Amino acid sequence: MQSEVVCSRCRNILLYPRGATNVCCALCNTITQVPPPGMEMAQLVCGGCRTLLMYTCGATSVRCSCCNIINHVT
Repeated sequence: MQSEVVCSRCRNILLYPRGATNVCCALCNTITQVPPPGMEMAQLVCGGCRTLLMYTCGATSVRCSCCNIINHVT
């Protein structure tokens, strides 16, 4: 089974096999760390710049790393 994470540089969605500790982006060659097992992630689109953001489930807000707007999670 595969999971996904957003590239820490270009924001492309990266798929990786379970058990991986990091994944290399095919577009920009940046290595992004994978969240530890059991740490479920969710996604939302930033209300300021429309960037796809990933965050840990249970968070109440997420700060966009591109435009610094704080997005409230419903």
